[in-house]
Amino acid sequence: MKNWLSRNLNAIIIGSFLIPILLVAFVSISHVITFYNLANPMSWATYLSIAVEIAALAALAGVSAKFGKFIYIPFGIVTFIQLLGNFFFSYTWIDITSKPFLDWMEMVSPMLEPLGVDVEDPISHRRILAFFTGGLLPFISLTFAHMLIVYSTRLKENAETTEDVENTELLTEEKIDELSKEVGKKEKEIVEKYEPYKPSNEELKNLQDLFEKYYGSKEQTENSQELNTETIEVTPTPTPDPIYFVDDEPVIEEEQEDKPQVNRLVYKKDE
Repeated sequence: MKNWLSRNLNAIIIGSFLIPILLVAFVSISHVITFYNLANPMSWATYLSIAVEIAALAALAGVSAKFGKFIYIPFGIVTFIQLLGNFFFSYTWIDITSKPFLDWMEMVSPMLEPLGVDVEDPISHRRILAFFTGGLLPFISLTFAHMLIVYSTRLKENAETTEDVENTELLTEEKIDELSKEVGKKEKEIVEKYEPYKPSNEELKNLQDLFEKYYGSKEQTENSQELNTETIEVTPTPTPDPIYFVDDEPVIEEEQEDKPQVNRLVYKKDE
């Protein structure tokens, strides 16, 4: 049983969406027939009610597929007709003298009285009950139809993704060698078709003459580089003689050429 459910899970979910759609659509067609029968023969009322139900589903599919803002106009019209037809049928069918209706009044009166509804007025209770029993049917049908469209779209996307993955795995395992050979052949054809350009001897000579015209010959270029090369001798900067200060007066120490010794200045500070 568990395996059967896992294998048929998608079908069960789609069926759970379809069953309320079909049942509510059938009842809604019957209700709208009564509404259209007010101004049309029974046969015409039947055709119109079926057309309205199909148009409602088609408009919902257009909204789910994002056809644009214009699709909301027919969607709103057919939904309003469904709501009005179901509401009217339920209102005409309710018998305000029946015991179930009186029990309904007793049950909902405490909840509706704070909202300003006259608890002793059967007409007000009749309108409210008709809206709950008939007016909400189109919303139930369209809601389940929308969920069915969304679920079907997701199943399709998952199936396409799985197929792409399978094709990719098959390609990498079985056709990689064949594709490599085909790519090698194409590459060889391109290389043979577009060979590198080889200039002729005359073109090379013209290019060399043009180069010598603007830059001179190779020998002239080398000679000019040798002439422009100069040897720069850097003369070291002489080190200045040390300067000492005695009683805030500078005294320059003179170097002796013969005796390489350092003269020291000794001074005594006056007390």
